[in-house]
Amino acid sequence: MRIFLLFLCTLICNVAFARETVKLSGKITNPKSDSIQVSYNDNYLAYYPKEYFAKVDKKGNFSLEFPVPEKSWQPVEIKYHNHLADIIVQQGDSLVVTVNEEHFDSSIHYSGAGSKIQNFIALHTIQKGRLNQYANKVKAPIEKEKDEFLQTIAKEKKAENDFMNSHNDGLPASFVKYWMAYFQYYNYFFTEQYPQVHQIVKLKRYTDTIPDENYAVIKDLPYAFSDSMMQLPPYLLYLNGIFEVKLKAAGFNYKGNDTVQKRLFVDSIAHLAYQMLPTKSAEYFIAQNLYSSAKYQSIERTHSQYATFKKHWPNSEYSALLDMQIGVAERLAPGQPAPDFDITTPDGEHMRLSDLKGKVVYLGFWATWCRQCVGEMMGERKTKDILKNKPVVFVYVSIDNDTAASMRVAKKYKIDGIFHFAKGSWQSKEAQLYGLQGMPAYFLIDKEGKIAVQNPPSPMQSTELIVAISKLF
Repeated sequence: MRIFLLFLCTLICNVAFARETVKLSGKITNPKSDSIQVSYNDNYLAYYPKEYFAKVDKKGNFSLEFPVPEKSWQPVEIKYHNHLADIIVQQGDSLVVTVNEEHFDSSIHYSGAGSKIQNFIALHTIQKGRLNQYANKVKAPIEKEKDEFLQTIAKEKKAENDFMNSHNDGLPASFVKYWMAYFQYYNYFFTEQYPQVHQIVKLKRYTDTIPDENYAVIKDLPYAFSDSMMQLPPYLLYLNGIFEVKLKAAGFNYKGNDTVQKRLFVDSIAHLAYQMLPTKSAEYFIAQNLYSSAKYQSIERTHSQYATFKKHWPNSEYSALLDMQIGVAERLAPGQPAPDFDITTPDGEHMRLSDLKGKVVYLGFWATWCRQCVGEMMGERKTKDILKNKPVVFVYVSIDNDTAASMRVAKKYKIDGIFHFAKGSWQSKEAQLYGLQGMPAYFLIDKEGKIAVQNPPSPMQSTELIVAISKLF
């Protein structure tokens, strides 16, 4: 089970209706930067962060206003200089913040509409860490055996509940519910991850062969569906994996490349979603599965699934994104020309991707902050050793803004290949051409410069990768 994070950035500067916005102003003592930024994702289907900027004057004053969706709560990240702060807002909030840049976390304070919640979050940051740190706390014990894992994550959730119960004076009941559910659904999500990730950690290598006993952890995992939780990121993570892991725990799975069994498995998941989920959750779930699978299955199957989806939700809010994604899938289907782009290596050599025709190209997108990317690139050594005398080349496209750091990683781990840096990160031409939505991402291109397969094996699947590449010689 793999969860991909999906990226696209949209900048909006002007807001028309104050009632649909959040106002944020304030004063920064000892300012170190002349701008401040807020960003958030308001799209359930994909990670499409929106970013808003404001000028910080020489005295540290700033003011900005940004729209938020009409839903209960919107998590937002404030970025200033090298500092980050979380806020959770709703339409109509009007916040005034004061902070000393030299003691950012300990000095930040809010006043105005919505300030009780933000001061609660600021206190939580000081005493227990930022919200995103909870995921690390409940991910770490996955290496432990089942009972200890469950006890550890239950203890972490209780500590968060106790913190809320000790500091909830004056907080809206709907926010308290949102906050408590945040940690509950993260526990559910990492329980879903346990069977496979525990085995990978235990073996110290990738595997999709999971012992039955690993699924015992799923026994008491509930079906906790509620459309009221749709604005909660961990709920969406939980929703994405619940049917898959429940079916596997019941012994229904598929082996390797058994496409018939795999299709039956995927269709069973969709059937359960249509039957069991409330309306908004079902619409999201089916749309998300369509969105994520469009590039990795036949375009005919995608069109069939989309037709069924539109019968249920003819005016879905996700239709535009699905149309766009299916267009990308059609462009990257096997037999289509691989999108071409300029390559400039760290040594200053210039070429086009199309210049590599005559060789099989294994194209990978990565960044230094993607630990899985680096680990998998290191895992290519066996493949390269076996194919060293064959017409195959490995091309690495980094979307990292720090090119020097990328090359340090490549040299440290002795990763050989053609390196190229995509200017503009997620918004770069290269990322857009290949519909990049998460990393690592791989593409296998044949000697004629055409897309060879929809979903090539990862470097960790060395045997499968060697076979896939060898078929193209």
